[in-house]
Amino acid sequence: MLTITPTAVLEQQPDSELEVFAVIDGKKVYLPEDANYIMQDRRGLWYYSTRKPRPKEGDWTPNKTSISCKSEGGYVRALKTETVQPWLETCQRTVRMVTGSSSADRRPADV
Repeated sequence: MLTITPTAVLEQQPDSELEVFAVIDGKKVYLPEDANYIMQDRRGLWYYSTRKPRPKEGDWTPNKTSISCKSEGGYVRALKTETVQPWLETCQRTVRMVTGSSSADRRPADV
């Protein structure tokens, strides 16, 4: 049996000093600290990678990790949305913020 572990959290800030996220389909998706880029494939599934991906044989390079989240029903599912733009135009950088003791101490992380 295939078991999928969650790689992201929807709409809930993790207890970490570095906040890495992307806005997908109007929802804030918190990602692991090593996620630098996100992209969508032709089927509508979302992925993240540490290095900038390149197209290869009609898809993104193989060194990518699927973004999977726990659904409202408690199941872990791959994040899938409707394709709004061509898949080659979906690659984008993640947002990286350093959080402090208060919300006023929040600032962009040094890249």
